[in-house]
Amino acid sequence: MPELPEVETLCRQLKAFLPGEEILRIDILDARLGKIEGLVGRRVEAVKRRGKFLQICISGGLTAELHLRMSGRLFWRKGDVPVLSRVRGSKKGEPLNGSGRIGSGLPFFAHSRLVIFFPSGTLILIDPRRFATFTVQPAESTPALVEDALGGLSARRLREIARTRRLPVKSFLMDQRLIAGIGNIYACEILFAAGIDPRRPSSGLSPAEWRKVAKMAVAILERAVACRGTTVSDWRDLFGCSGTNQDHLAVYSRQGEICRRCGGRIERITQGGRGTWFCPFCQP
Repeated sequence: MPELPEVETLCRQLKAFLPGEEILRIDILDARLGKIEGLVGRRVEAVKRRGKFLQICISGGLTAELHLRMSGRLFWRKGDVPVLSRVRGSKKGEPLNGSGRIGSGLPFFAHSRLVIFFPSGTLILIDPRRFATFTVQPAESTPALVEDALGGLSARRLREIARTRRLPVKSFLMDQRLIAGIGNIYACEILFAAGIDPRRPSSGLSPAEWRKVAKMAVAILERAVACRGTTVSDWRDLFGCSGTNQDHLAVYSRQGEICRRCGGRIERITQGGRGTWFCPFCQP
């Protein structure tokens, strides 16, 4: 699942050219997305991130909000792009997932669900598992942002929120109602860097330990953004390039491998139905 660094990567890339662009047309290729109305003819005013949500601020006081969920990603094709052809035999509203081609002879992308046309190019939502959501709402109705992990977490605020919670600290970091943006990959990496067992109750961490968590969270997330995200499966940035942060992972998906810090073995457990990787020696 794309987490904060991946969404922030898309946000920064889109900010470079999308503001000021007019929305010429929107093609919905998957009926699951529902109707998207009122955007054609309006201009993009800004691109923002809210936790794991990508926000496109539209003239007229509207905000289009995209959540990539499990497998969604965006691709930008520069220049004049012809209309997408539908796969032979597919029904209207079904996702494109065959080997069809764009009118110019260029192949379109499998699993395309949404295409937004601009004067300078085309923005395509690709989503094999079809969980991504795209909604349009008045800007003033956008939910307020909770603590954002990249904005500089306050150790005091984290301890205050966690004070009465028995939730394991890893689950606490991933709870989007409390902290926005941290998912499974980065929660594992943050706790390893801070030297904290992911199974410990969040209410039991000391002020010094919360300071380590806050410091490591910013450092690890900033590095991941600089690397354009972590590609461990199908993540790609706006231009189809893999991220490079996977080269820096210390514990995630490394069960049985040697810990680079102490020489012990990385272990994997299950928490809340998700895999958790940690070093039992470095994270007592």
